[in-house]
Amino acid sequence: MSKKLSVAIFSLVLITAIGIPAASAGADPGEKAEILWSEREDLGKASEGITAYEELLKEHPEDYKVLLRLSRLHYWVGQILEATDKEDALEHYKKGVDYGKKASGIDPEKPGGFFFEAANRARRNNLKGTFSNLLGISKVKKLNKKTASIDPGYFYSGTDRFFCAFYTKLPGLLGGSTTKAIDFGKRAVDAHPNYAGNRFFLAE
Repeated sequence: MSKKLSVAIFSLVLITAIGIPAASAGADPGEKAEILWSEREDLGKASEGITAYEELLKEHPEDYKVLLRLSRLHYWVGQILEATDKEDALEHYKKGVDYGKKASGIDPEKPGGFFFEAANRARRNNLKGTFSNLLGISKVKKLNKKTASIDPGYFYSGTDRFFCAFYTKLPGLLGGSTTKAIDFGKRAVDAHPNYAGNRFFLAE
């Protein structure tokens, strides 16, 4: 066997044994965070993404994009954990609120910080129970109105989805209205018919 062939076979065996490193392993911190962001549907990758973006935040504490990504990742992980680890989910939502608030403080002309602060607050209040939900709903409503004033179509008409759910779940004595809920739901579906979440909220 030639020396070159022996080296090639040895290299192949070595690669097979140790595995090919993930694409994010050799990337710079920003690229690594972006790769993990693109793989966030996997809970493990989403958690790694949080760590990666928190590292970036140490160097760029006023980076709007990093803050918003962290708010969104905490929201995503919180949703996944709700059924199995309520306390951990609540902690993720709390951090999501904080990062969303910081993002909107950095750039109040963009809707994302307001929207994801509201989204994290809403999930956190809902998970804590009816009383917390009722106490906190005015703040969530205010943040969604602020988002809509900047960009009513943000995140596939996310504020319309919120108000659809808001008027559906709110008792009639407190202002709940099926008619208003349907109007907001239809508006979201008309604007973004291919976004499944809009049809889900309207059906609810």
